[in-house]
Amino acid sequence: MNYADLATQSGAQTLILGGDWIGPALPNGNACGRNIVRCTDRCRHTLESRHRRGSSTLQWQSFVALPYTPSKLQTSLDFFKDTDGIYLLWSAALTGQTNTNKSDIANEAGRLLDNEVSPLQALTGKPIYIALAYPSSTGAATGCLADSRGGCLDWTMLNRPNADIGSVQLNLQAQADIYEAILIAVNTRAWINGVISRGYYPPVALQDKSASVHSKPAAGVLWYWFPRLTGVIK
Repeated sequence: MNYADLATQSGAQTLILGGDWIGPALPNGNACGRNIVRCTDRCRHTLESRHRRGSSTLQWQSFVALPYTPSKLQTSLDFFKDTDGIYLLWSAALTGQTNTNKSDIANEAGRLLDNEVSPLQALTGKPIYIALAYPSSTGAATGCLADSRGGCLDWTMLNRPNADIGSVQLNLQAQADIYEAILIAVNTRAWINGVISRGYYPPVALQDKSASVHSKPAAGVLWYWFPRLTGVIK
């Protein structure tokens, strides 16, 4: 509610609720335990209260940040009734190989969008924005940057001020290729309302392994596609 008040006072047009960390509190999340009905009601009450606070002086939209996990993109449809859209947190694996061409990545992105995301949009009738986060590192398209214990590093571990991880190889072009492939897939699917780049670091242009596209080749890809996705250039 504090952030709802702040959004209204600052004239914000959009408020994004949650992120990866909110998953357990969503309907069917672990924090609900066995009392799914009570948890769903609590979430809906929060959204309804948010609407009342926002509509008093300024109309603005709220989007629920929903983490995308292949084959697990499920939650209560009632939960989305009082939202204005879905902000889909996307770092999905698009290949099993370290070196894969853009065409194959685009085809896999299109398959996931059609098979798993499109049904959600059709059921909810809500706008969907794909919120991308891929580090500028070799193997980023696999969705798993290996750690020293045989697991996968979270992409945020490559962000500053974290220390550099020597086992991960810098690859600016790999990030640009992933963005271009996904945007090619998005361009042919009119039901997707927008694409957002997560992890952007405004203060400094970093040529590092993080997901920030500031001054990296991926930023040039976004510059090229923006007028085409918005219809400025046909």
